[in-house]
Amino acid sequence: MDKTDKLKILSRQDDVASLYNKASLVLNLSDKHKFIETFGLTALEAMSSGLPVIVPTEGGIAEMVEDGKNGYKIDVQDLEKIEVHIKLLLSDRNRYQQMATNAQKYSQSFSEESMISKIAEIFK
Repeated sequence: MDKTDKLKILSRQDDVASLYNKASLVLNLSDKHKFIETFGLTALEAMSSGLPVIVPTEGGIAEMVEDGKNGYKIDVQDLEKIEVHIKLLLSDRNRYQQMATNAQKYSQSFSEESMISKIAEIFK
């Protein structure tokens, strides 16, 4: 199997949940020299599906990731480091499972119930 058979690049999708359910991890390769991700919905959606993420080192998206715990923060320009971390994550089942679990747990802080509770606290 050629390496390119393992990578699939898709255009914008309306049903991302089905894609996340088939994925092993999600990369957000936003270039901080061109724009900064202010929130990072793609990373949050991935984490809610129990997927570790690799995100840029700056912006709101980077604030969601605890490096090495629920994903990795890596500069998009450092493709070798990205490759190393993908291989590390996918070759160590225990590391992968722990990071996937941590990603899922983190995403729960943005659940509807959690957000309503946090907003109610602000108004108290």
